Amino acid sequence: METLAESLLLPTVATLTAGFSALLYYYREDPILGGAAINDTKLHRIGGAYPFLGDTVKAALVKGHIHDFVVDCFEKSHNEPVVIKFPLVDGPFVFFNDPKMVEYFLKTKFSVYDKGPFMKVRFQDTLGHGIFNADGARWKSQRKLAANIFNVKNFKEYVNDTFAAEMDVFSTVLEEHAASGLEFDLSDLFFRFTFDSFVKIAFGIDVNSMTSKEKVPFMEAFDNAQKTVADRVITPLWSYVERLTGVARTQADDVKTIRDFGISVIQEKRASLGDEPSTGNDLLSLLMRTTDDEGNSPTDEMLVDYVLNFIIAGRDTTAQALSWTFFLLHKNPAALAALHEEIATVLGGSAPTYDQIKNDMPYANAVFHEALRLYPSVPLELKQANADDTLPDGIVIPKDTIVCWSNYAMGRTEAIWGPDAKEFKPERWVKMDKQPSPFDYPVFNAGPRVCLGKNMAELEGVFVLVQVARKFNIQVTKEEDVTYSLSLTLPMKNGLAVKCTERL
Repeated sequence: METLAESLLLPTVATLTAGFSALLYYYREDPILGGAAINDTKLHRIGGAYPFLGDTVKAALVKGHIHDFVVDCFEKSHNEPVVIKFPLVDGPFVFFNDPKMVEYFLKTKFSVYDKGPFMKVRFQDTLGHGIFNADGARWKSQRKLAANIFNVKNFKEYVNDTFAAEMDVFSTVLEEHAASGLEFDLSDLFFRFTFDSFVKIAFGIDVNSMTSKEKVPFMEAFDNAQKTVADRVITPLWSYVERLTGVARTQADDVKTIRDFGISVIQEKRASLGDEPSTGNDLLSLLMRTTDDEGNSPTDEMLVDYVLNFIIAGRDTTAQALSWTFFLLHKNPAALAALHEEIATVLGGSAPTYDQIKNDMPYANAVFHEALRLYPSVPLELKQANADDTLPDGIVIPKDTIVCWSNYAMGRTEAIWGPDAKEFKPERWVKMDKQPSPFDYPVFNAGPRVCLGKNMAELEGVFVLVQVARKFNIQVTKEEDVTYSLSLTLPMKNGLAVKCTERL
C-alpha cells in the first residue's frame, strides 16, 4: 500500500525529471548555462559539448595541446568561424581564421573591440593596469611614452652597446657549457639573456642573471603567474576553483614575488637618479616623470604595473622565439647550413653590425621570421566587443562577445601560406615579392596596438641567432620532450635540453 510520503514524493520526482528533461531539450542546440547567446548558421561548433557546461570539458581535455586543437578546428570548418561556449561567462568565444577579420577587429573597428572586462579581471593581479591590460586613455599614455625609446637611433646604440655587451656574457656561459660537454637548458639561458638585456635597456639596471647558477625567483614566479592567468581563460568560476585547489595561495605568493621585484627596480632607479630626477632617458625614468591631468605623478604601484608589462614584452617573446628557432634549425640541417653560409659570406669572423643585420643578411632574418610564423610568441589573441556589432558577412556579434584569432593557427593555414604552410622553409621569405601584411602575419599584433618593440625584437633576435650560430654548434638532446605549455605566451614546457660545441 502506498504511504503518504510516497504519494507526495512520486509526483515531485516526476515533476523534477520532467523539468530536467525539458532543460536538456532546451539546451540541446545551445548547451550553455548563463551568458549571452549567439546563434548563426555560419558559426561552427567543436562538438562534444555538455548541457549547461558547454565546451568546458573539451577545453580541459585539450589544454595540453590547445593551439594544435584550434588548428584542427579550422581545418574541419574550412576556416569558417568557430564558436566555443563556457558557462557563466558574459559572452561566447568566436574564433576567426581570416586576415580580413583580424584587420576588422584590430583596425577598422578598433574602438569596438578592446581588452574588455573578461581579460582585465583575470589578468588584474599579475598585469594590473599596465599597457597589456589597459584600454582608452591609460593605454594611450603608456604607449606614447614607450614609443620614446623604440626608435632607429636607439637601435644602433643597443647593438653596439647593450646587446653586444650582454652577448659577450652569453658567449662566455656557452663556452663553459661547451667545455663541460654537459647538457643544459638553452631556453632558460635565452630567458636570462633577454631579461638582463631588457632590464638594462628599459630600466637602466643590471640584474646579471646569466652569470648566476641559481634559479631566479622573479623569473620562476613570473612564469608561474602567467600560466595561472592563462588557465583562467578556459576555467569557469576560476576564482572558486583556485581557492579549492590551493592555486589561489601559490598565485598570491607568485604575485608578491614579482611585484616585490618591481618595487626593488623602482627604488633602485630612484636612488640612482638622486637629486636629478629629470635625468635618465630609459623607459622607467620617462615614466617616473609623467603626470596626469591633475599634475599627479604615478604611484609606485602604477609604476610596478608598467614595469611588469614591459618585461613580458622584452623578455618572454624574444627568448621564446629564439628557443623555437634553434629547435627548428636542429630539425632542418639544410636551413642551418644555408644560415652558416650567409654568416661566413657576410661577416667572416666578425660580429654583425646593425646595418649588416638590416641590409645584408636576408636569410638570417628569414629564419627568425619563419620560426615566429610557426611558433608565434603570442599564440592567441582575444578582444571583447563593448557594443553590439554586425560583421561584414552579416554575423551579429552581441555586446560582450569575445572574438579570437590564433596566430599559431594562421601561421599553419594553407589559404594564407600555401600548401607547405606547416613546413619550416625560411626561403619563402627571401622569394617574396613583398612582405606579408601585419594582418596575414599578426605575430607582432597590428593596427593601433601594433607592437612598439617589433623592430627591437627582430634586431635582438637576429643578432643573437647569428652570434650563436656563428660561434657554436647546438645539438638538441631530447627532441621528443619539446612541446609548449599553456601560458600567455608560448614557452617550451620542458625547456630546450641541448649540448653545444664551439665552431672552429
